[in-house]
Amino acid sequence: MTDPTLFEEQIDAAVKLGNDGDFVGALSRLQDILVEIADPSTRMLALFHILSYSTQLEAEDVTARAMAEFEGLPDSEVTRVLANLIRANAEIDLGRPQGALAILDLCFETGLFERENFRVHKYRLFFLKGKALERLKRWNEALPWLERAHAIFPDLDSCPDEDTRAVFGWADTEILFNKARCMHGLNQFEEAYHLSRQAHDREHGDMRTLAMMYMASALVMHRNFPEALRLYLDIRRKLPCRLIQSEQLEEGIARCMTEMSKQLPASKPF
Repeated sequence: MTDPTLFEEQIDAAVKLGNDGDFVGALSRLQDILVEIADPSTRMLALFHILSYSTQLEAEDVTARAMAEFEGLPDSEVTRVLANLIRANAEIDLGRPQGALAILDLCFETGLFERENFRVHKYRLFFLKGKALERLKRWNEALPWLERAHAIFPDLDSCPDEDTRAVFGWADTEILFNKARCMHGLNQFEEAYHLSRQAHDREHGDMRTLAMMYMASALVMHRNFPEALRLYLDIRRKLPCRLIQSEQLEEGIARCMTEMSKQLPASKPF
């Protein structure tokens, strides 16, 4: 029998393709790997990733086959609910937050999220509900769900194991970004800036640069154009960044320069 760890390494390699934006390549490789996997837990791991990419690519036949196979795995109710969390996240990213809310409500109604060993999944569910509501611009409703997620694991020390810490590693920043967008939508720009600054201080690389864009946007809306311009120019020096559109950055720079020119004293005639 093939060692499951060998398949896990192949799955990790496929996921790396997906993380680099090659969803088609990642999905194709995972489907090839799945044919060879017999171990139920390793097979489930591959299926979760297949579901994630097939939903993103709107490959409905692949998604349907993955969901059908979950029904045949041990503890199928649990695996189905976890699969639906993946589907809900993809629905949000595809611009269908209302559909995500319907999926999340069905998940919550199962009662599984009251289990102690489901805390990390409850954390994900609360975050995704807040994220979906934020996308619908229902900011006052989104904020309590994001706060409830944060209350479950408020910091790294509150995470009981490595798997939970891995989820916290990306979700805590996403919670901050979503809260910042809510505050921006509610015209609370100073709070949006501080939330974005928190994300900036805990991140690195492209995510840190993205946080700078959030900070600059809040400063623009707060009409602090000199400080916003300083941030925009700092971001420009960090390009390319996979999370930032250069056109949006240049628009921000142009707006700051235009607004600042209006504040200059009029030149005296000769």
